Amino acid sequence: MGKGESNKGGASRQKILLEAFRLFATMPYERVSFSVMEKEIGISRGSMVYYFGNKEGLFREVLTTLVYGTSSIKAVPEAYRLSLCSFYNYFIETLKREQEKIAQTGIININEALMRIENSALTYIDNFKELTVKWFMEEQEVWEIVIKNAISIGEIPSNINPELLARIFEDCYLGNAFQGVFSNHGYNIDFLKKEFDQIYTIVRN
Repeated sequence: MGKGESNKGGASRQKILLEAFRLFATMPYERVSFSVMEKEIGISRGSMVYYFGNKEGLFREVLTTLVYGTSSIKAVPEAYRLSLCSFYNYFIETLKREQEKIAQTGIININEALMRIENSALTYIDNFKELTVKWFMEEQEVWEIVIKNAISIGEIPSNINPELLARIFEDCYLGNAFQGVFSNHGYNIDFLKKEFDQIYTIVRN
């Protein structure tokens, strides 16, 4: 396969994922059939089967890529993990880019979309709770590593409890995401940054 064909395949796969995200976020899981997807996405059933196998395979990939992968601090490059301030500011920019990407599908409230998909996952994906707990623990671990790095370079005091501070940052993000479900346009990322800034200021003092 040539480079052009490979790029085209990757683009088709990404298009299927984004459009499937939109469908699963706006329709009950049982109503999102391959026939509906063919009509709405404009890509053949054969292509969807080729990339994802079946509907559950596609739904699981949506979960992995656009639910667990979206707004994940694991996406922050290693170079930004040496400083707590650099880390959370990069994360904020990541959230903005993710929001803009999802908006391309016509979804304005990313938090409501994620909540709808997660509700379907609770019903149709047997190990969804276990996967979510694993996701949370991995996110928590990254925060802790960053905070320990910040302590080691003297950015924040050594008497800080990394596990507790990591939980405060993560809870702040999750709280804003939950609140965003019930707003018109999803969470206010600029306000989340102000909260992160305030936590950082308190910790440094």
